[in-house]
Amino acid sequence: MDIWEANEYATALTPHPCNQTGLYECSGEECSWSGVCDQWGCSYNPYALGNEHFYGPNQKVQSNRKVTVVTQFPTFPNGTLKEIRRLYVQDGKVIQNAVINATGLPQVNSINAEYCATSASRFVPLGGIAGMGDALARGMVLVFSIWWDAGGYMTWLDSGSAGPCNATEGNPTVIGVVQPNLAVTFSNIKWGDIDSTYDNRWHNSHHGMI
Repeated sequence: MDIWEANEYATALTPHPCNQTGLYECSGEECSWSGVCDQWGCSYNPYALGNEHFYGPNQKVQSNRKVTVVTQFPTFPNGTLKEIRRLYVQDGKVIQNAVINATGLPQVNSINAEYCATSASRFVPLGGIAGMGDALARGMVLVFSIWWDAGGYMTWLDSGSAGPCNATEGNPTVIGVVQPNLAVTFSNIKWGDIDSTYDNRWHNSHHGMI
């Protein structure tokens, strides 16, 4: 469950279901694109989905300033995962995720079965939203890491149709010259019931719209 893959110019939220129901070590073809897990996943990148001015420096969600990132996993009454929601809080205001603005895709602002059925080829066969929910229910550990991509330059995240960066801006050698003292701070991590992990007074009184 890639809950926050992002840099200053692009962000992606991507569940990757697997057809295994516990700890499992793949081997050979099982570890490939056609294997036991959906390597590409059902990704939600606002820029790639027609909202080029939603996230980034001085955009609607200003990535050059402190921001609270909220991810929610609402379920149906029977406990099955319904969708994966993303919202942001900045300057005391709740910013709902951008609604998809792309031909052939549903106009939604969350990752749900309808969206994934039309945008991801292996997501549904390997468990879909329900399978991802089952995996989350079994328990996961939140891990933070910095992706120093010397091979692909992170172009899958922020270049071409995915973001505004060119093909070489993500080269670690280039980054080290342009910004030699890079740093990121993750703070105030919370887990809890939906809408309990952030100040949602503005959200409740204005129906989450800005």
